[in-house]
Amino acid sequence: MNHTRLALLLGATVAVSPLAMDAYLPAFPEIATAYGIASGEVGVTVSVYLVGLALGHLIGGPLSDRYGRDHVLYAGLALFLVGSLLVAASPSFAALNGWRFVQALGAGWCVVSVPAIARDHTSGAEGAQLFSLIGLVIFVAPAAAPSIGTLILTITGWPGIFVFLAGYAGALAVLLRLTLFRHWKGRPSHRRPLRTVITNYATVLRHLTAMRLLAVQSLVFSVMILFITHASFIFQEWYGLSKAAFSGWMAAHMVLMGGFNLLNRWLLNYRHPSEVLRVAIGLQATAALYLAGVALTDPPLALFLPGLLLAIGAFGAGVPNTFSLYLDFFREIAATASALMGAVRFSVAGLISATSSMLVGGSLWGVTAMMAACALAAFLLAWGVPRAVERSTAR
Repeated sequence: MNHTRLALLLGATVAVSPLAMDAYLPAFPEIATAYGIASGEVGVTVSVYLVGLALGHLIGGPLSDRYGRDHVLYAGLALFLVGSLLVAASPSFAALNGWRFVQALGAGWCVVSVPAIARDHTSGAEGAQLFSLIGLVIFVAPAAAPSIGTLILTITGWPGIFVFLAGYAGALAVLLRLTLFRHWKGRPSHRRPLRTVITNYATVLRHLTAMRLLAVQSLVFSVMILFITHASFIFQEWYGLSKAAFSGWMAAHMVLMGGFNLLNRWLLNYRHPSEVLRVAIGLQATAALYLAGVALTDPPLALFLPGLLLAIGAFGAGVPNTFSLYLDFFREIAATASALMGAVRFSVAGLISATSSMLVGGSLWGVTAMMAACALAAFLLAWGVPRAVERSTAR
């Protein structure tokens, strides 16, 4: 299967997660009204979702290495579908969070198999380019998701968004069966006993360069999650934008992220992934520090928005390279390594997101300060990545 077709299928698979994360953002006020809670409390559903994703990665990764990518993917889609339908029918906010966790668990099983499938087919710079192409496909989901949610809200209530997500999962399962897994079963070449799971995780944890990359990924991802968690507050409450305008600016951020992703693919023809990674995260850190600075002055949207666009857009050039460099060290246990990265980054981002929901208290500066802290820490770690990768590869 050629890279473009493979990237489209894998991108559509990973897209279940950003769709579930972003499609319901315009509905935060409606969900709050439905359950009689403050709009800010709905942000808890983001943290719950991230915890479910983390656990889904930890469980799904080793299962994917042992039983095959196809079986774990189908099981994950089934969990996601059921969880989505039950979220839509939740009688209470507590029940919604419970089924949201199940939905996220299924999404985690889907997402964790994708980097492993990609790594089964490629390595090195070729792998980074495939990850970048997959990322470009994935960016369509968060760009379109808020608009999809807004459109659904004009037709029906917020539960309709989750019914749509269930339908997407069902259609994707059929598509994968007819294409990617029609002839290739996705099974690993060696079925390892379950007792080796701990050993495999220990192998990854002992690799210092991989741990540096994992930390960079977690912090960069946290910048994105902080934005998603507080996007409704920033655009709809602080700046008073309509749902349509909110969806439009969310899409603009994702389009710019896709542009950075395309730039990343071009740069990989001339530079090592570790060098591109360092520059991308440096841009993000600069933009995030700018945001924290201007937020002190109660800035107009025209002054605030350029920094926000750059801080989120640069994410598109950083993440594919981090994934590729990290997985290059663990070809034989790619799904397990991917599971650990996913679990750690979602756990870290979920913790930071939950902390921000408790501490920000309606402060634009509070949100941007936390974004700047994460981006700056990621850049400090990323600065030494090229040399660390070179040393590890030479061994």
